[in-house]
Amino acid sequence: GTVRCWGYNGNGQLGNGTNSTSYTPVMVAGITTARFIVAGTHHACAVLADATVRCWGYNAYGQLGDGTATDRFSPVVVSGLAGVTQVSANGQTTCAVLASGGVRCWGYNGYGDVGDGTTATRTTPVAVSGISNAVEVATADDHSCARLADGTVRCWGYNGNGNLGNGSTAVSYTPVVVSGLSGATELDVAYHHSCALLTDRSIRCWGYNGNYQLGDGTTANRTTP
Repeated sequence: GTVRCWGYNGNGQLGNGTNSTSYTPVMVAGITTARFIVAGTHHACAVLADATVRCWGYNAYGQLGDGTATDRFSPVVVSGLAGVTQVSANGQTTCAVLASGGVRCWGYNGYGDVGDGTTATRTTPVAVSGISNAVEVATADDHSCARLADGTVRCWGYNGNGNLGNGSTAVSYTPVVVSGLSGATELDVAYHHSCALLTDRSIRCWGYNGNYQLGDGTTANRTTP
């Protein structure tokens, strides 16, 4: 139930109470019951056995969820968050799935990244609009997606390259349905594109494709999977 981290530590993302880089693993301070961990670009979070979340590292946009914009060199409690089953982090935004099926996000929100219908930075978790049966969330630097219990996917945030998969390139501050996608069993998102694994073991991807990241043999962006 303990956590070890290593590498760059300029913002305290190793969680050991310092900002000194470490070439070997160091213990994250004060965590003994971790059940799930995730690392973003400059911060990290752990879901504990009691279904609460601790985060540490870079916090300029409130992505640690403790109500401040202060970097933390050791873990802090994400404010008001309980019943968490999974968490996802990127450079500036963090999201969590609750046992109830809701999704909460916090941090940078300039493109509607937290999905609450606004562009206001959130230093504590807020509910993603209209999602009540999520089983997985994935977040990238500019958009986020949730996989629902019925095998469909909803996405929100920046959409200039078709990242949201709804057939448009318009930013959405609340979740939109990924077009024509059903039977999703696993989800991942990255910089400007997204992918889902389906029950038949095939993979569907959408969004930016300038480096062949959609795997369809072209470099054409795709606004639907």
